[in-house]
Amino acid sequence: AEIKTAYGDVTMLKGSFAGREVYFLPRHGFTHGRLAYQVTHHANIEAFRRLGVKRILATVAAGGISEKCNAGDLVLLDQFVSCHTTHYTFGKLSVDMTQPYCAELRGLLIGQAKRLGYALHETGTYFSFDGPRYETAAEIRAFRILGADVVGMTNAPEASLAREAGICYSAVVIVTNRAAGLSTDEPDLKAHSDMVKRNSEKLQTLLCAAIEALPDRRGCR
Repeated sequence: AEIKTAYGDVTMLKGSFAGREVYFLPRHGFTHGRLAYQVTHHANIEAFRRLGVKRILATVAAGGISEKCNAGDLVLLDQFVSCHTTHYTFGKLSVDMTQPYCAELRGLLIGQAKRLGYALHETGTYFSFDGPRYETAAEIRAFRILGADVVGMTNAPEASLAREAGICYSAVVIVTNRAAGLSTDEPDLKAHSDMVKRNSEKLQTLLCAAIEALPDRRGCR
């Protein structure tokens, strides 16, 4: 499907699963050629809104900050802290972001992870960093003091715009590595990508189970 928006054109795959119409959008592009700071968040969420999408189940690759979040772990986000200087909004003022992720979708993902026997951290705070550079060790120490469990560059803008657009949104993080200063390994995009690939089947199974279990009508705020 090709969707034209005022913020740019968006290409996504359209299909069906469990009797539901489903769209798949790789935020980094189909060849992963778009880096985090190049993701067109406004266009992506506007495209979903134009298609009438009511729920988004997202996957996110991020670095681990807290002791509980190690490479290969799955983390279900419930909060974020953002240092983005860009204003990610469609123009609506005073959007309530007290609970930035849909409680109904979160509960559904927790239930399906338990049913499948998957280890899932049921809460997690995402520190959304501006980029495009990686974080310093001192910045990671500061984020940790602020209560962050994982760090990345894409999720706060996405979650904020989805809320403003009236779309339920939930995100499962795959921890790809320990964040800067917490490991002797240097940040490496290939290692980051390889960890995602190793866990892709598990993530797909979890999301498909959640889609099957979705109630027909939304029951959240």
